[in-house]
Amino acid sequence: MPRTFLLLALIALQLDTFAQVPVTSLREKLLLPDKDSLDLDTLSIVPGSLTLYQDSVALDPSAYELLPYQALLIWKGSPPTDTLRATYRVMPLLLGGTFRHKDPDQLISATGDREDPFRYVPPRQASDLFATQGLNKSGSISRGVLFGNNQDLSVNSTLNLELSGRLTDRIQVLASVTDNNIPIQAGGNTLELQDFDQVFIKLFDKDWELIAGDFVLQRPNSHFLTYLKKTKGLSFNTTLEPWEGATDRAGASVAISKGKFARNLIQGVEGVQGPYRLQGNEGESFIIVLSGTERVFIDGVQLTRGQDHDYVIDYNTAEVTFTANKLITKDRRIVVEFQYSDKNYVRSLVRVDNELEVGNSTLRLNVYSEQDHRNQTLQQSLTPEEKEVLAEAGDDPLAATVPGADSVAFDADQVLYRLTDSLGYTPVYVYSTDPEVANWRVSFTRVGTGNGDYVQSEFTPNGRVFSWVPPDTVNGVLVRNGDHAPVRV
Repeated sequence: MPRTFLLLALIALQLDTFAQVPVTSLREKLLLPDKDSLDLDTLSIVPGSLTLYQDSVALDPSAYELLPYQALLIWKGSPPTDTLRATYRVMPLLLGGTFRHKDPDQLISATGDREDPFRYVPPRQASDLFATQGLNKSGSISRGVLFGNNQDLSVNSTLNLELSGRLTDRIQVLASVTDNNIPIQAGGNTLELQDFDQVFIKLFDKDWELIAGDFVLQRPNSHFLTYLKKTKGLSFNTTLEPWEGATDRAGASVAISKGKFARNLIQGVEGVQGPYRLQGNEGESFIIVLSGTERVFIDGVQLTRGQDHDYVIDYNTAEVTFTANKLITKDRRIVVEFQYSDKNYVRSLVRVDNELEVGNSTLRLNVYSEQDHRNQTLQQSLTPEEKEVLAEAGDDPLAATVPGADSVAFDADQVLYRLTDSLGYTPVYVYSTDPEVANWRVSFTRVGTGNGDYVQSEFTPNGRVFSWVPPDTVNGVLVRNGDHAPVRV
């Protein structure tokens, strides 16, 4: 214990001794100017701190030049012949010097297989067989195994690939390719939408662009033609200068339209912000609105989508709900324009436009054509008998119908019905999950209130379910109580 106290006392005494020694950067030395330059110190000198004295008289600084970081004094004229006294302050290091941890003369050059341990060499990267300079690639490949107690074993594979960059010095590429079918759309509760289903390849340079795949056709710079279409096909646009002072912008597109245009006039309900269901051109109640294609107006003023703005929309259920920023009353005039998915026929479109600008004059030519392919149905194939019914129906849509029931084998993944009769009415289709009797797949079409014998009763994971509603007889007249019929239009 006494040894410990003695050691601590010695350390304290030593620290007190060090504390009494002043630490200063001020230097003072005598110089003999026997040559035109002098090395003043081994450390850099603080600029402006040097003063030279000759016989206690300070020399004029214009007589010499100081390189402070090299601690070098240079005489501009002939050096003085007498001894000088110099005072200055130094830095803790020589900034103009060379610093090294080891002597370079000790380095051993690489010989044979021996690498130089003192030289940094970047790691070698494995060569990429598909490497292309200036082209960025990203994506994923996934594999999956799907099995269950009601289905066979299956293997799924998906590919997602994104490309961007330069193919040549002039041509650039932007591509998004996937073989995965995404059955969802972006939510309509934000101002900006993110499309999940965009698959396209775009080649372009400063004068032209070529797009193959999914793209949006928008109205040209014209007052007389307005459209907004989500399409899949081919589009080309270019800008030319046919002569000095003239600019020619031309474009053409050939594509298949993803949707059909519709315009709904909605009667607002006092104090009810929604949801308000949208309908198709033929009165279809259960439609899917294409994301980003809607335009909503109240009293002629276009609204902004988003929870923090005027309205939100559910594209999958085709329902619009207004926020507190736009209070709905019975006097509000609400108009909604949109595109909805219509899978009855292939719908093609052609677009050609040209704009020639010369000085202050502009000449525009725009051609737009959209039509159904009557001989290319998507959801059904028509028999010769069904085509004959369509030909004889004329302009009456209710006459252009064929029976919607088809006898099939039982399938637990489908909505099936059993055939029966009720109160003397036949045939009557009743929803059933019994494998022994559920042998009918029935397509129902909305025919309007009072024109059908079925109504939608529920919605299952496999689809909508319809129930038969018996008609009434009033004064000998048959009055139907449904709005759907087991027919295909």
